[in-house]
Amino acid sequence: MTTIFDGTPKYPGLQGDLARVTSIEGRVLIRAVDTMAEEGVTIAMTPEQARRLAEAIKDAAAEAEGGEA
Repeated sequence: MTTIFDGTPKYPGLQGDLARVTSIEGRVLIRAVDTMAEEGVTIAMTPEQARRLAEAIKDAAAEAEGGEA
């Protein structure tokens, strides 16, 4: 992981994938790594964009569990 993500919580995904989130200079940075392919991507968002993404993730999780979004 990039140095700025050191010490941030790891959110494990399927098949060893993981994600980390941090903030720097007024931006929210999201780092997702496919550990099998040894590839990763970092995206930067404004706080409002990050909030909308978080809500979309919660809605998708609820739908995946068979609930309503």
